[in-house]
Amino acid sequence: MLPQGSEVVFFRLIMAHLVADFLLQRECWVRQRFQKKWASPWLYAHGATASALAYLLAGYWRVFWLPIGIFVSHVLLDGLKAQQEGGDNNCRAFLLDQTGHLLTILIFWMLLTKVHLAHLWAIIFSLCSSRTFWILALCYFLALWPAGFWIGKITHPWRKQIEESASQGLAKAGLWIGCLERVLILTFVLLNQFGAIGFLIAAKSIFRFNEISLPERRKEAEYILIGTMISFAIAIGLGILARLSLHYPLLQ
Repeated sequence: MLPQGSEVVFFRLIMAHLVADFLLQRECWVRQRFQKKWASPWLYAHGATASALAYLLAGYWRVFWLPIGIFVSHVLLDGLKAQQEGGDNNCRAFLLDQTGHLLTILIFWMLLTKVHLAHLWAIIFSLCSSRTFWILALCYFLALWPAGFWIGKITHPWRKQIEESASQGLAKAGLWIGCLERVLILTFVLLNQFGAIGFLIAAKSIFRFNEISLPERRKEAEYILIGTMISFAIAIGLGILARLSLHYPLLQ
């Protein structure tokens, strides 16, 4: 068990970081930071903003090392990110930067609230030992990767027929669209929101209307429709199996 009220402090620190990074940070600050690197005054202004918000929201008024630690860590992480070429538009650099901030917040939170590492390991172990966790993890994994492989194998005979006539789209866009729609549908089924699935089908039909209505692109439209229906069927089937497994255990 975590100390009482410690979770609220953690969420407050996360909120302070998000507000500082995504609401109060101006685009001109970011541009100048990548131009002037460590010499940019806005790098330190942003760090001061993040530390002030963390201090105010945490509510530990006598703990002065918290804003100092947040300021130093924020400046260091953002300064290192600014050293990377194209770091402002680089997804990998962005994810590494945010991961660094979250890990820093986690460490400061543990020091602030006297949370021991054993507490966190106990929570993680309890979660990973849960039957519900593994059922959901398995279903989402199947919806993301094996499902895409199966759909590719099933639709392979028709893919050759449209390769010459098909218009060029974004690289791997279809793969990402399929993964996202299966995750959404699986989530809707688990939440018993079947009406939202109909809304998703309608939205996708509107975007694909022009392709369906053009005779010269009929094969491509039918190929996309087959893949979509298989994708939907897999996601709905996984969702139903997950609900049955959660409510009616195979082994009592």
